[in-house]
This record gives sequence, structure tokens and C-alpha cells, in this order.
Amino acid sequence: MLLQSSSNGKCYSAQTADWSGQYDQGMKRRTVLLMAVLLAALPAGAANDGPMERATLKGLKAINVVIDTLSPVLIHDGLAAETLRAQIEHDLSAAGITVDRNAREFVGLRITHVRAAKGPYAFGMSLGFYQPVVLSRDKDIRTVTQTWEVISVAMAEPKVLIQAANDTASELTQRFVSAWRSVNANK
Repeated sequence: MLLQSSSNGKCYSAQTADWSGQYDQGMKRRTVLLMAVLLAALPAGAANDGPMERATLKGLKAINVVIDTLSPVLIHDGLAAETLRAQIEHDLSAAGITVDRNAREFVGLRITHVRAAKGPYAFGMSLGFYQPVVLSRDKDIRTVTQTWEVISVAMAEPKVLIQAANDTASELTQRFVSAWRSVNANK
């Protein structure tokens, strides 16, 4: 009789054991671990989608769209920054928000991901709004900072990664549109 050890330290007979439950539990643990690692990689304490952050969108006339540099692994599996940018620009324009590639204010899309050797990607997307600010204590200090943000975490097999990423980017963009409309009511 062949004995094999499971992740909980018990031995199971390969002839009589039902490994499906053990496999499912192991996959669930790995999935939870991957998601925890991914969430830890996303920015903490940053802007969010509260009333104060939404107020920073008031009077916004036009915005640019910036996609952070994608991981070579994601690019290899078919994800393209230009496609994501075009999707976001389309969604913003369709909502009546002017997209201007020369605007100083911009929405930025960041993607972090983890993946075991095989299996699905766990990925996090963050869409943030960035704009120039002046420090109240020193008017000579100017910078660009994030004043609004939403985050989404998802899982996708490599064969549907592109569609999942595009859908997630659109969902985040729609959340931006809702936030923008909430403080620009006549738009």
C-alpha cells in the first residue's frame, strides 16, 4: 500500500483515500493566501471614495488617462496597456467626461498580481485620480497627489485574463464616473 502525506501531516492511502476534498481544501488555502498577498501589495491608507475624496472631483473639466507599467508576465499573457487606456478613455467619454491627453489631472490604473506556477491569476486593480496640489503651509511647494481611489480584486484563468482585466477596468471607471457625477450634478 502506497502512503502519501497531506498538508495536514496525516498519511492517506492512495488506494482508499478520497483526495478530492483534500485537494479542494489545499486549493482554497492557496487561493486565500494569494489574495492576502495581493491585498497587502495594494496601497493602504490612500485616498478612497468617501465624501471628502469625491469633493476633490468638483469642477473637473478634462482628464488624462495613465496606465502604470504592466508586468512582463501580464504582457506575455496578452494584456496591453494601450487597450486598457482606450477602454477607460471610451468609458469616460461615453459618460460625458472630456478626455484630454494634455490635461494635468489624470486617472491612473495600477495592476498588481500573483500567480502560482499554474492556475489562475489573482490580480488587484486600483484606479486613482491624481491632480496638482499646493501645500497650505508653503505655497511654493507644488506636487501631484492622489485624491480619490477605488480598488478591485479578482481572479482569472490566463485564457480569460484579458477579458477579466478589461471588465474590471470598466467597472472601476464606472465607479469614477459615479463619483464625478455626484459632485458635478449638472453633468
